Amino acid sequence: MALLELAKETLRTPEGGGPIARILAQMPDPMRPDLPALLFVIVLLIVLYLYLRVVFFQPITKVMEDRERDLHAGGDAKAQAAALLEARQKDYQSRLKDLRAQAFERRKALSDAAGKEKQRLLDEARTKAQAERQAAVASLKAQQVTAKQSLLAQVDALAESMALSLLKQA
Repeated sequence: MALLELAKETLRTPEGGGPIARILAQMPDPMRPDLPALLFVIVLLIVLYLYLRVVFFQPITKVMEDRERDLHAGGDAKAQAAALLEARQKDYQSRLKDLRAQAFERRKALSDAAGKEKQRLLDEARTKAQAERQAAVASLKAQQVTAKQSLLAQVDALAESMALSLLKQA
């Protein structure tokens, strides 16, 4: 029952004589702006903003700018290092290409020299073999002539001995 009465008291309009009506009558109208309080809040917010800007935001923005500057400086240094590295790599590649070309030329020259030396040695060996062959052929011809003369002499001697032997028997 007491709750029901409290609800009735709460629902009465401020013009009524209830305790809630008295409390509401003492409160200012919420729809009507209080100009001095509003100006005080605006001034307080401006002071707070300026204080935060000087004490809080300025060091943070300085740190962020320093960080950004360092990042750009690091990026520039990285770009310079990359460009230097690229230039060195190109230089090394060109030098390596030149050295490979020189090595190829040197190898070709050595191969040509070895081929010429091989050909010279082969020609020399052919000449020597030809000379030895001619000497051997001459030696064989001389031996043939002596063997032929020896055989002819033996044939004549054999023929005479056979003829003498046949004549003695007859």
